[in-house]
Amino acid sequence: MGRPRQFDESDLLDAATELFWSQGFDDTSVEDVSRRTGVGNGSIYAAYGNKRGLFLAAFERYCERRARFVREVIGSAPGSARAAVRTLFQAIIDDCAAQPDRRGCLMLNSIAQLSGRIPEVVSIGARTTTAMEEGVAERLSAAARLDNGDIDEAVLSAHSANVVMVAQGLIQLSRLGIPRQRLREIADVSSQAVPSTWADLAVR
Repeated sequence: MGRPRQFDESDLLDAATELFWSQGFDDTSVEDVSRRTGVGNGSIYAAYGNKRGLFLAAFERYCERRARFVREVIGSAPGSARAAVRTLFQAIIDDCAAQPDRRGCLMLNSIAQLSGRIPEVVSIGARTTTAMEEGVAERLSAAARLDNGDIDEAVLSAHSANVVMVAQGLIQLSRLGIPRQRLREIADVSSQAVPSTWADLAVR
């Protein structure tokens, strides 16, 4: 059993996430994290091995939180499935607008920048995307049951994947500086792809 860590790991990973997200992997050092948190370099290296290990710990934690965010927002949204998807898109837009310099999403940014060098980024990103799709599928499936329909799993999966894809697209557009109103217009059009009733799609 390893020695207990002599620092607050949650605070350290929060700080590391902010630095990696704002500055990027290459321009962030263990020393940067040490200065930000007051945790000595030696303690960080002992806990995570190297900068890559620290990054992956922060990255996986961030991705888990993003998947939980999607699941909780769409799962608690009132109304129809279409309304719930619209609520999710609006939450994504609001979250993007709140980020400094429209910095996008650490997961998507890292996949684009690091997939060739740190393959774990791809596997964690894929697992996170699947978890998001499953969260959306649970909400759509609940709507289908209310419509007394038993939706084909392939249809349900395709709709769920499309919702997540649009959400990720909104994040990328926000990073390009697309105005908030334009993002809302895209979200409105995209949410119309979700059936207002599932009865016509039910398996007979």
